[in-house]
Amino acid sequence: MPGDDRVFDVVIVGAGSAGCAAAAEAVRAGRSVALVEAGPDYGAFSRRWPRDILDPRRRTERHDWGFEAQLRRGVSTDEARARVVGGCSAHNECAAVWPPAEDIDRWRVPGWSSRELAPLVDRVESATGGAVVRGRAGAVPTRAWRDDELSRWQAAFLESAVASGYARLEDASAPGPATGVAPFHANVRDGVRWNAAFAFLDPVRDRVAILDRTVAVRLVVRGDRAASLECRQGRRALALRAETFVLCAGTYGSPALLFRSRVRSPDLGRGLQDHPGVALAYRPRERSSARRLPFRSQVVLRASSGASPLPWDLHVVPYQTEPDELLVFVFAMAPLSRGQVDLRRGEPRIRFRFFEGAGRRDEDALLAGVGIARAVAARFAAFAVETDPGEGARTPAQLRRWIRANVTSYSHASGTCRMGVDPASVVDERCRVRGSRNLVVADASIVPCIPRANTNLLCMLIGARAAQLLPAT
Repeated sequence: MPGDDRVFDVVIVGAGSAGCAAAAEAVRAGRSVALVEAGPDYGAFSRRWPRDILDPRRRTERHDWGFEAQLRRGVSTDEARARVVGGCSAHNECAAVWPPAEDIDRWRVPGWSSRELAPLVDRVESATGGAVVRGRAGAVPTRAWRDDELSRWQAAFLESAVASGYARLEDASAPGPATGVAPFHANVRDGVRWNAAFAFLDPVRDRVAILDRTVAVRLVVRGDRAASLECRQGRRALALRAETFVLCAGTYGSPALLFRSRVRSPDLGRGLQDHPGVALAYRPRERSSARRLPFRSQVVLRASSGASPLPWDLHVVPYQTEPDELLVFVFAMAPLSRGQVDLRRGEPRIRFRFFEGAGRRDEDALLAGVGIARAVAARFAAFAVETDPGEGARTPAQLRRWIRANVTSYSHASGTCRMGVDPASVVDERCRVRGSRNLVVADASIVPCIPRANTNLLCMLIGARAAQLLPAT
C-alpha cells in the first residue's frame, strides 16, 4: 500500500470539534501533525465557504454521514453527523454551554476533575460577558444573544418563562440559581457560525498536514502499538505512520475504527447516551410576514422534573425552523437510558434504547417537562396555539403514549469508548486505549456519563486535554 514518506509525531482522525482542538494543542507543543478528515476542507475562513455552513440559521444536509438511529423499539430517525472539516460544529445550533462542575466530578476519573480542567476552559473559549465559569482567553468566541436579537418566538418564550416565576439567569451555564431561563451563549461571530476549524485550525494551518476527503479504513496494530493508519482517498490507498494515533472520529466513528482494526474491549460500542426529548408543536395565530429565516434556537429554560435528586434536570427549548413552524423541545438532561452501537456489520448500527430498563425514569422526567412547557406556553396563548400533541393528549397515559411515539434526541451522543479506571473501560485516564501504548481516543465517545449540557464545548476541551496527555516523543 502506498504510504507517506514522513513519519508524523501525531496522526489525528477526524477534524471536528475535538480533532481541531487536539491538532492546535499538539502543534503548539511542537509536534508534527497530520489531520485526516473524510469530508471536504474549504480552507481558512472566507465567505467562499458554503452558505449552509456559515449561516447559523441553516443546517447543512450536503455534508452528512447519513446515519440512522433507532431511538426505541419501532421509532427510528436520521442521525445527523457532519462530514466536513469543522465537524458537527459546522452544522449545529451554536449553543455554547459548559457542563455543571458536579457532573464532571461525578466521573471520578483522575486528572479529569472540574478543578483540574478549569485552566483548559480558558484555552477553549473567549466569552464576552456571562458567568465566571466561562473562558476568557481561548479560541472560540462566544456571547449571549441580546434581547433585541431574539426572534419573536424566542422572546415570547423567555417572557412567558419569567412571568411563570422562573428567574432570569445571568447565563445558561451559571451554577445558580438551579432553575431559570436565559438566552444561550453562542459561537457566532459577525453572523457566521464560528466552527472549530475557524477557531482552532486556522491559526496553525501552515503547520498541519490536512488530508481532507480521506477515509480512515483501519489501523495496523502490532502487539501493543499501532504501526500505521490505512486510508482511502477516492481510489487511492494511503498509509500514514506516526508515533501516536488519536481518534477524534466521534461517538460512532471512533468505536467503528477500533472494531475494524480488531481492537476489542468489553465496553466498546456500549454505554451510548444522549438526552432524550420530545417536541411540542405550535401554530401562530397570525401568519408571519417575515421573509428571513429565523435563528432556530436562542433561549433555554432549566427546570426540575422532580424525577431525579438533582436540582434541575430539564432543558425546555423554543425552536423554529421556518417563520411559521414553532416548537418547544423538552429534554431529559440526566438520562439513565443507555444504548449501544452495533459494530459487527461494518457501518455503525445505532440503538439508543430510550426508556428501557432504568431509563423508564427518563419518561417520567419528560412527562413532567411537558407539563412545564405547557404551563409556560399558556402565557403566550394569544400568540400561538398548540397543535401537537394537542387536545387529544391530556391525561398522563395519553401523554406517555405520545412521548414514546415521538421521542427524539438532542444530538449529543456520547459514551461508546468509555473512559475509566476499571478494566472494562475502553480508554484509561490518559485517553489511551487499554493494551496500547500509542493509540488514543479523544472525543465525546470517551464521556463516562453524559453531563447536563450541550456537548460541543466539552468535545473541544476533551480534544485539548488529550493532546496535553500525549506521550512524549
